Formats: sequence, C-alpha cells, structure tokens
Amino acid sequence: MADTLTNPMHVEVISPDGPIYSDDGVTLVAARAEDGEFAIMKNHLPLAAALDMCVVRVEKPGKEQRIAVFGGFLETKDSKVNIIAPLAELAETIDVARAQAAKKRAEDRLHSHSKEIDMDRAKLALMRALTRLHATKSI
Repeated sequence: MADTLTNPMHVEVISPDGPIYSDDGVTLVAARAEDGEFAIMKNHLPLAAALDMCVVRVEKPGKEQRIAVFGGFLETKDSKVNIIAPLAELAETIDVARAQAAKKRAEDRLHSHSKEIDMDRAKLALMRALTRLHATKSI
C-alpha cells in the first residue's frame, strides 16, 4: 500500500470537447461497466471496459473527484487509466437546479403514460439527470 502512495496512477478523462480531467497521484478509480462495478488501483492488470452511464470516482489521498460519465470506454495499462466518453462532466461543473428540473420533467413524462411521449427517451433523460445528481451528491 505504501508503494501506491509514493508512485500512484495517472488518470485522464477525454470527451469530444477535449480533456475533462487529467491528474497524477491517483490511488483508486471506481466505475461501472456494462457487467458491474469495479475499481482500479496501481499495477492493475491491463483492462478495457465499456462503461455504463455512471459516476466515476477518482481518489487521491484526502480528496475525491466525481465525474459523471455518459457511456464510453475505460482502458488501463501500466498504472495509467484513460477514459474516453461521448460526454463527461466534473461534479463541480454540474448545474444541480437544472439537473433536478430535468429529473422532474422526465418523471412527469414517464408518469403521464401518454402515447405521444417517447418512453425510451424519457427513461434516458431520467438516467442522465440521476447520474448528474449522484455525481454532485445531491441524491
């Protein structure tokens, strides 16, 4: 464990808009793939995983960064973790009021049972709003 603290991992999160997060000194990365949750520490075996819409936790000594990731891929090799996502947002950049309003709209659409509502789209909107709120610890 001491070796992890003296020689930690490097993590990068990249979206089509460019780099979202890049840092050294990381001791743990936790995410959810399509087949379940997992965590990565230094010297993890090489891994490639398709990510679900989830909150990625990046831990450093005394600090945790939460990133809302909306799909994508995670790859790790040689104590480097790369996440490539179609959309990713740092928790501190998320507008909580807007996410709560989006959650309410999606729930209202789902409860309306109207034939004019695209239920799959409403479910996806609800999942995005919940992911944002979980990233900010507002839920």
